Amino acid sequence: MAYKQDLLELFTDEHREAERLLAAYEATSDVRRRDALAGRLVTDLARHTVAEEHHLHPVVRRVLPDGEHLVARALADRAEAERVVGELSRRALGGPGAERCVRELSDWLGRHSAYQEDEVFPRLRDVLTRRERLERGTRAAAHAERPLDPGPGLFDRLRERLSARF
Repeated sequence: MAYKQDLLELFTDEHREAERLLAAYEATSDVRRRDALAGRLVTDLARHTVAEEHHLHPVVRRVLPDGEHLVARALADRAEAERVVGELSRRALGGPGAERCVRELSDWLGRHSAYQEDEVFPRLRDVLTRRERLERGTRAAAHAERPLDPGPGLFDRLRERLSARF
C-alpha cells in the first residue's frame, strides 16, 4: 500500500523544506552553491504554488464560508513572490541585488507559511476528515512528482530561465 500523506502536512512539509533551502543558502558563501539553492527554491516554490492551485484552493473555496476571500488573499500574496522571483532572475549571480531578493523571498515565505499554518490549516482540519485530507494529500503528492509543464505562469518561465543558468 502506498504511503498517504495528509494534505495539510504535505504543504507544511514543503514550507519547512523551503526554509531549509534558505538556511543552506545563508550558511554558504559559495556563489555556485547559492545559485543552485536559489534555483531549487524557485522550482520548489513553483511546484508548491501549482499544488496549491490544484489541491488546496478548490477545497478552501468549497468548505470554508469565506473561502473565496481566503483564496483571493493567497493569490494576491503569491503575486508578491512572483515579483521577487522575477527580480531575482534578472540579478547577477551572487550580487547584492540577488541577496536582497533572497531576503525578500525568505520574508515572504515566513508570512505565507504562518498565514496558512496558523489561520487556514486549523480551519480546514476542523471541517475535513482525516480520510479526506489523506486522499487529497495523496493526489497532491502524485501531482508533485510530475514534471512541471512550462506554461504561461511566471514561475514556470522563471524556472526555465534559472535552470539554464545552472
